[in-house]
Amino acid sequence: MDRSPTSASSCTTGASPDAYSIVILTKDEAINIGACLQSCRACDDIHVLDSGSSDNTCDLAAAMGATVHRHAFESFARQRNWAIDNVPLRHDWVLHLDADERLTPALDAELRALVESRPQEAGFYVPSKLMFMGRWLRRTAGPMYQVRFFDRRRLRFVDYGHGQREQTDGALGTVRAPYLHESFSKGLETWFEKHNRYSSAEAAQAIAALSEAMPWRDLMSLDGIRRRRALKVLAYRLPLRAQLRWIYMALLRGGFLDGRAGLAYISLMTSYEQMTTSKIKWLRTVPEPERARLDEGVRQGVG
Repeated sequence: MDRSPTSASSCTTGASPDAYSIVILTKDEAINIGACLQSCRACDDIHVLDSGSSDNTCDLAAAMGATVHRHAFESFARQRNWAIDNVPLRHDWVLHLDADERLTPALDAELRALVESRPQEAGFYVPSKLMFMGRWLRRTAGPMYQVRFFDRRRLRFVDYGHGQREQTDGALGTVRAPYLHESFSKGLETWFEKHNRYSSAEAAQAIAALSEAMPWRDLMSLDGIRRRRALKVLAYRLPLRAQLRWIYMALLRGGFLDGRAGLAYISLMTSYEQMTTSKIKWLRTVPEPERARLDEGVRQGVG
C-alpha cells in the first residue's frame, strides 16, 4: 500500500536488537523489483521509494509487502536524504539498495550482528559484486564500495558526479560481505543510455576537480577509499584515459582472467571513458553560466 510521507519516526520500542530497515530506490524497475524484494524477505521493514515509474513497479512492490512512497528524482543524494527525512522507518539502522541489487544471506547476517553490537560508527562501506554474462567479474570490476548501511540519525549524503558521497561527523567502517549488482538486467541498450548520462555527470565533476589542487598526499593514504578517489582525480589529468583504462583493467587488474565476460565489460568501460573524455573537452569550451545550467540538468536526469 502507499503511505503518505511523514517525519521519520524513532526506532520502535521492543524491536529486535538486530533489526534494520531497507529502502530501495526505483524507477521503471518491474523487471528487477521482484528479485530484489525476494532477497530482502528476512527484513521486517522494507520501503520502496519510486521516482515516477511508468510501469507496474509500485504495484508489484506493494503486492510483495513493501511500503511504497513516491518522490520526484532530483539526484541520488537528494533522494536518499528525502528517504531519511520522510520515510517512516521502523529502525534507525538502514540499508539502501537499488532495484538491480540483491541482498545476500551473508550480508544480512553481518549487518544484524553489527546492529546488535551497537557500533560507534555512523555508517559502513558495503562492497558489491558486479554480475555480467552470468558471472562475477572478480578481477575486472570489483569489489566496489559505497556507504549503503548507516545510522539515519548521524549521516546524510551530498551530490558527487553521477552518485553521492556521505556527510557525517562520525567514523565510517567497512563490512566484508557483499551485495550482488545485476547491472545489466535491463540489457545493453539501457546500460548505454544510463552511462551516457553518467558520463555527463562525471565530466562536470572532472571540470570541478581540475580547477582544484591535486591531493598528492592522498595517493599514499592508508585509507583505500581516499587513495582511490585521489587516483581518480589524477586520472582526469592524464592523456589517453580510455586506452589507459583498458590497460589497467585488462592487464594490471588481470581482467582478462575473467574470460569473455571480463573482456566485454572492459570494452564497455573503455567506451564510457571515451565518452567522458570527449565531454570534458567540450565542457571546457562552454561559458561558466551555461555550464552551471547544464550541470543542474544532468543532476536531474541521472536517475
